[in-house]
Amino acid sequence: MILKKLVPLLILAWTIPVLAAQHALVVGINQYQHVNKLEGAVNDALLLWDVLRHLQVQLPDNRVLLDNQATRATFFKAWQDMLKHAKPGDTLILSFSGHGGQKPDGDPIDEKDHKDETLLFHDFNVYDSSKGYITDDEIYGLFQEADAYKIVFLVDACHSSGMVRSTERPSGKFRSGGFWNIKLAMPALLLPTRGDDRKPLPHVTLITAVEHELLKVPETVLDNKAHGALSWFFAQALNGKADSDKNGHLERHELEHFLREKVSNHMNNMQRPKLLPRADLQSVVKISRSKTSPSPYPSHIAIVIENGRMPGLNHIQLVNSWQTFDLLFKVEKNGTEVFNNTGDKVTHLPNNALSLWQRVIDKERLLKVLETQFNMRLKPINITLRDGNKTYKKGEIRHFSIEPTDKQGGLNALTLFNLAGDGELQFLYPLSEYRDPKIVKHFPYRLPPMKVAKPFGGDDLVAVLCKKPATGLHGLLNSYLKKNKRPLPTPEQLLRQLRNNTCQVGQYAFFSSE
Repeated sequence: MILKKLVPLLILAWTIPVLAAQHALVVGINQYQHVNKLEGAVNDALLLWDVLRHLQVQLPDNRVLLDNQATRATFFKAWQDMLKHAKPGDTLILSFSGHGGQKPDGDPIDEKDHKDETLLFHDFNVYDSSKGYITDDEIYGLFQEADAYKIVFLVDACHSSGMVRSTERPSGKFRSGGFWNIKLAMPALLLPTRGDDRKPLPHVTLITAVEHELLKVPETVLDNKAHGALSWFFAQALNGKADSDKNGHLERHELEHFLREKVSNHMNNMQRPKLLPRADLQSVVKISRSKTSPSPYPSHIAIVIENGRMPGLNHIQLVNSWQTFDLLFKVEKNGTEVFNNTGDKVTHLPNNALSLWQRVIDKERLLKVLETQFNMRLKPINITLRDGNKTYKKGEIRHFSIEPTDKQGGLNALTLFNLAGDGELQFLYPLSEYRDPKIVKHFPYRLPPMKVAKPFGGDDLVAVLCKKPATGLHGLLNSYLKKNKRPLPTPEQLLRQLRNNTCQVGQYAFFSSE
């Protein structure tokens, strides 16, 4: 009788699907012996530790490696511990915040530039080539052997796309360990692999801080702490901000759209992350079902004033230079230099022109409000500066092109305007005097060549793509141009013109000097 009752229970136990678990290994290193110290890598790790545990990801203390705990040996020990506790089909989340570097390409010879990318641990020693780093080839080998799992690998370091980081803001550090002529004296951890055979691993989602290894990764300040922007916004994504369909999963396309837009905007195009494989619909991380409300409009702009006093200004909060700030006003004898949060010079304001201070602040607030209008349910706008991201000199030419990522999505009603460093608004498209069509039939749309001229500094190109022409917005921008004093439209005025329409908003920061 007892046996008959047990049999149905055993059958039921075999038919209930086993839910895949998620495991993590988090590394954050500020303290190095032979390369410059960092400020925000440990903060990155602590932030992700907190978020991942809240999501009930299996992350015991021995798999959170900070500073002197993060050696080459402890990394491999923690990796093996994670594999020991994981089951086939589970997800492994690995994050690294710290320095990267390069070394001469070792066996297998598989790099076009003849350099292997490396991640540097606390025990990295330039005088002892057997310690303190791991190459991209070794990581590839580890991932090859772990093909029974889904792997998400977040690398917040420079050279992270093949896989160095910095903390530069107006002056700071880069997460770059540089190039080291290291002879590989440590035991090989993977079987020799021919470079021709090294294909992307379909079970691995790689998220890197920069698009290619020539770019440096500056640290920034967020929530009054030094951080890597990629780690910060990855934590925001895990908290549900990137879950556009509210299904409790983050797919590759959601992560790519969210991280590229948020990191690029916050870092003023100094940094643009990359996700491989490119945006597809595969779920890579399971999160709690998102109940997040829309981002609130910023009520103030955080400013720092050096060598001067604050004039009467609206919508501002005065903060110290070590805190999170949006703008820094540096008062000098010949005027005031204004810098943004990444240390780029935004504009020069002459003395006795305090009204321009307010216009610069109004511009920053307008951009921040527009940033909240990025629609995660729609694909981003591709804004390309075809001449490259650099500081352009007077008289040089810039070429921009605009196109929707999803050309079949029906977003073809284009509005373009530029906000110069001093807050001047320039309405670019559609202009009635040029008989510009409100609907663009062929993308990419290429702006006429733009010659660098006054005012110099930091410009922000704003593109709005809608399903139907935003005629109210066009009228608002035209009315601004006809006014003598030219106060910028308020965020409320601008957003009012986008209601009852389906629109995506994109921004692109670029810089010039005389």
